[in-house]
Amino acid sequence: MSNEFSAYLTDEQKQSIIVQRIQQFAVEGYQLSINRKVAEATKDETALGEIDKNVETLKQVIAAYQEELDALPKTEVTE
Repeated sequence: MSNEFSAYLTDEQKQSIIVQRIQQFAVEGYQLSINRKVAEATKDETALGEIDKNVETLKQVIAAYQEELDALPKTEVTE
């Protein structure tokens, strides 16, 4: 069953949602950068590996969201 959920949203709503999610992902990335400093200080190699993996995932997710945002018609976004 396929449902085109985006049909229920205006382009402005889609933009706002995507911008908000990108900001949330950026917050997660910032938190990971702090966690990485702690892992480096404690020499926790396991944590460092997990953090690096999560950072790479976030980069890919942000790129996908940015691509979706770029594909939408340009309108002014209010948050």
